[in-house]
Amino acid sequence: MIVLLGTTLTASFFDSLNPSAIVQQMVLQAMVKRKRQIWFFIFGIALANLLLGLAVYYGLAAWVWRWVEGLLQDHPLPVYGACGAGGVALFLLGVWFLWKTRQSRRQGVSQQEGPAKAPAQLSPLSLFLMGAGFCLVELTSALPYFGFLALLATYQLAFPGALLFMLLYDFMYILPLILLYFGYNKLQGTGAIQRLEALLGNVSAYLVPAVTAIAGAALAWWAGSGLAG
Repeated sequence: MIVLLGTTLTASFFDSLNPSAIVQQMVLQAMVKRKRQIWFFIFGIALANLLLGLAVYYGLAAWVWRWVEGLLQDHPLPVYGACGAGGVALFLLGVWFLWKTRQSRRQGVSQQEGPAKAPAQLSPLSLFLMGAGFCLVELTSALPYFGFLALLATYQLAFPGALLFMLLYDFMYILPLILLYFGYNKLQGTGAIQRLEALLGNVSAYLVPAVTAIAGAALAWWAGSGLAG
């Protein structure tokens, strides 16, 4: 059990050193007016990480994947076609939002007005879904997490014990984001943070449209590859 505890802490520590998550939270924290809403983003990551870990541990993820593979084999044209159409629609929507943002900037929208609009676009639900979606994407490369789950499975713990270790891993995984939240708020109002928010405010105006366009392009490419194959 000591080995399992040490592995949990070590693997979660290395897994938590995720610069992309830290940068994304910094951008979002500069966007939102109420900084406490960042907790929804952090909670989205934590909950998605925990639920996906439970799904992998108990084989639910493998069952879902087999069901998806069967669906793609039995009905490839409707499934790939719907995904391709959805991907194209998302891509066009993202491009349109990018164009609208660029037009607004050209018409002289001030940098102070830009961040003020962001809270209306990034509601707590939006932040939660962004955190969960980010975790889903990152999980494909979460080798420390899968290694931890493989080791945990060898101990054949009852559900409360397995859940306890997963919660410990989950807490360590989001600990840098929690520390970033408190550190950011501690420095709120300083010159460095004001300059950072001004810089990130310009970036954040293009963040959601760019992510939408990229996600749509990736989905359309996957659907096209499936149809071509």
